[in-house]
Amino acid sequence: MISHRQLFLQHIGQTSDAPLALEIEKAKGIYLYDTNGKKYIDLISGVSVSNLGHLHPEVVKAVQEQAEKYMHLMVYGEYVQSPQVDFSKLLTDQLPEKLNCTYFVNSGSEAIEGAMKLAKRYTGRTEIVSFKNAYHGSTHGALSLMNDTYFTQAFRPLLPDIRYLEFNKTSDLEQITSKTACVVVEPIQGEGGVVLPKGHFLIDLRKRCDETGTLLIFDEIQT
Repeated sequence: MISHRQLFLQHIGQTSDAPLALEIEKAKGIYLYDTNGKKYIDLISGVSVSNLGHLHPEVVKAVQEQAEKYMHLMVYGEYVQSPQVDFSKLLTDQLPEKLNCTYFVNSGSEAIEGAMKLAKRYTGRTEIVSFKNAYHGSTHGALSLMNDTYFTQAFRPLLPDIRYLEFNKTSDLEQITSKTACVVVEPIQGEGGVVLPKGHFLIDLRKRCDETGTLLIFDEIQT
């Protein structure tokens, strides 16, 4: 009989040359359990999706209660769905007054794609600025914001009109002009090595964007 491990290797698209291939039977709290009963501390937590722990009773209860009412209905923005509306209100209550609208997406990459499109549509401009050694996702537009050829080489040509600046180099901010639709930045560069902004770099970036009418997009998926 073919094992699930063999089926996994045959029929599931691999995202690395050497996948971990742990066969997980269950998870609870901070632990994962394989089919032999061995437990592992889950330091990845579903890339932060399960940051409250696995099988958290409040999360399980909420999912069960919602599943008994309805699950997917329609692309959001068409029907009034109370869990979605309540969550949006909770989010915006934590933010400055002008950040009062939420657009829900499926992933960080999709959020970046949507932000890029919105910036171009709102400003009527085409140039986008990002920073060297940044990571913004694996879809085509998100990849175009990254200058690291390790991620991008196989998918060229990427989107045109992208300019890469040095993170923490204030003098580079002069390259943001009235032709720039938006600047996309990680407030703390994650994949680049957990690089923190120095001094008033982010404040200076905000000021330069204001001067040129450029939208400033913070990619805080990892931060």
